[in-house]
Amino acid sequence: MLGMEAWVSLFGPAYFAYAGITVPFMVTWAIACAALALWNNRESRRQARQAPGAVVFRSWRVSIGMFVLVAAGYIAAHSAVYLAVRHFARMWLWD
Repeated sequence: MLGMEAWVSLFGPAYFAYAGITVPFMVTWAIACAALALWNNRESRRQARQAPGAVVFRSWRVSIGMFVLVAAGYIAAHSAVYLAVRHFARMWLWD
């Protein structure tokens, strides 16, 4: 399960929208946040909580597939925040 970094990462697209920074920066931010989330929740960290001698292994194909799914989720959530803040910022600042 994703932790606090998933929620904190939503401040990035909110700031980007308010500051008028373009969408590619927001997408780059979302991909970086997805990589950080998967790094913080990797198997080797969870393995320390399991019984001694238990080996947990995930193939590269599965890992890449999970990263693509998580990154797509982050991009979708960050895009929603970006578009909402940009909409409200235009109403507040240029009205």
